[in-house]
Parts: sequence; structure tokens; C-alpha cells
Amino acid sequence: MQIDPLSSGCGNVSRLPCTWPAPRCSEALEMQLRLQWPIVIVVVLVAIAASELIFDLRAPRSELHQMHAITTTVSLQTAGYNAFEAEMEKKYGPNVVTLLDLQSSRMTAKINGKLVDDRPAPSWFSDARGFFLVGKEGAMSTFPFSINPAEPPEPGRHGGLGAGYLRTRWAKRLPAKYVDFDDRDVVTDTCVTISSSDFGWPGRFLLLRNGAFCVQFWKGSSPGSMLIGVVVADGDSWMRPFTRRLCRWFTSKAIGRVAATDRAVPADYAACVLVDRPNRPSVPEKLQSYVYEVRRDATLAAMN
Repeated sequence: MQIDPLSSGCGNVSRLPCTWPAPRCSEALEMQLRLQWPIVIVVVLVAIAASELIFDLRAPRSELHQMHAITTTVSLQTAGYNAFEAEMEKKYGPNVVTLLDLQSSRMTAKINGKLVDDRPAPSWFSDARGFFLVGKEGAMSTFPFSINPAEPPEPGRHGGLGAGYLRTRWAKRLPAKYVDFDDRDVVTDTCVTISSSDFGWPGRFLLLRNGAFCVQFWKGSSPGSMLIGVVVADGDSWMRPFTRRLCRWFTSKAIGRVAATDRAVPADYAACVLVDRPNRPSVPEKLQSYVYEVRRDATLAAMN
């Protein structure tokens, strides 16, 4: 005889018919719930981990505004291209035509116009350069930068990237008032470096090549200071979802390093440029950047 689940006491949990006596039905449903609890716990833990490690939801937010533009420089290894050229000639003969495309950083080989080989050119990330505009509407500070994390700029350098470069490169994008300054208005102060060893045992998994953070002083209108960092990592296969949290971690470490030098208070602002995919062709594929207001207690408040 089939027992109505509503009268058996099982109907509030399941609408499936229960053909067992009521006590056995209750035991089965209790077992089902016990099996479901681990799944619920796992889902909750995954949500907590995502909010912390991916979305960085607990981080404070700043009411200030920022805009930026960043480009990168990649050094191509001519020895690698020469080896490719010799390999293609040996394989296809003297009629093969090889080409090194500097824009896409790729090497190709063709015979009678037909593509026979296409591969990435041996290259090495050299530097990131650009500018950050930070502050309130109508009172923005300009911070040009050019940082090679393998060879940080010397302290005391004037000009940084230079107003002339900004006008040439981003004249159509950057309002004229933001590049109307003298190169002496921008001064590079303290620079510090970071590496995987700075982060204990988790650092072994970060695969950092190198990283450098430099304090830039802006002495023009709305004067201020900004800690700007460029960090290069071999994280192509996994790092991109975690760049927001990692940048906060790297920047906090750099602020501590700078504070241990001769600076009594942190910089007004900070920016982290994380090059997690250094071998990708385009800048959006190659890096992620995050900008912060640095509060007096060195807390990082993320900007838009």
C-alpha cells in the first residue's frame, strides 16, 4: 500500500511518494538531509572564498576618482629569431621567407606566400609606462610613470615619463590641462622591490619574476604623492581571477617597505600594475591595474 507523504510526516520535506512505513521514511529523509549538508557547506565556503580572494568585498571603497592609461614595452631576443630563421631554412630550403612582427611579437615563415610556421617570438617584458590621474572632480593630480621592475628608477629623477611623451602618446585622450606642466613638477622618490620570498610559503606559488614600487611626487596643481608598482608574474594559466586581491597584498607589502625607509607617512595614493600574462600580445590581455586611496593608517581604499 502506498502511503500519502502528507499524512506520513514526510510531506513537508519531499513531495516524492514514500512506500515505506512512516518511521523508515523519516530515517531515509534524515539521511538525505545529512548527505546534503556537506554540499551546502562547500557552497558556502566557496562563496566566502570568492568574496575574499576574487571580489575583495571586505575592502573599503574610496569616493575619489581616477583615470589612467598604460602601455608596455617588450624586448625581443634577436638570437631567438636568428635561430628560428636558421631552423626554417634548414627545414624548407633557401626559398623560405621569415618575418618578425614587432607589433604582435610573432615569427612567421612562408613559402610562395603560403604560411608554413607561426610561433611567438622569444621576448621579455621590459617596462610599463603611462599615467594616473587621481583626486576629486576639478582637483586631479597627474602621476606619469615608467617602471622597469628589474631595474627600478633612481630616486630623485625628475620628469618620470615626461609631459612631452604624454602629449604625443595620449593627446586625444588626455585633456590638455593635465599635461600642461613642467617635467620638474614630477619627482621619483623612494623605490622598493618585492619578490616571491617576501610572502612566505604562499609566495612559492605566485611565480613572481620581479616587482618594483616607486613613490612619485606631483608638485603641480593639487600636489600629492603616489606609490606606483609594476609586478611581473608567470600566472597566465590561473592568476587573472585573483589579481584584485593579490594587488592589494603586494601594495600593502610595498607600503610597509617604504615606511621602513625615511617616510613618516604613507603616500596619498597607490596603484598596482600586475602583469600576470607577460607573453600576451595586447595590454588588456597582459595586465590588470588597481588604484587606491591610502588612508593615514595605511589602509587601502579602492577607487572606481
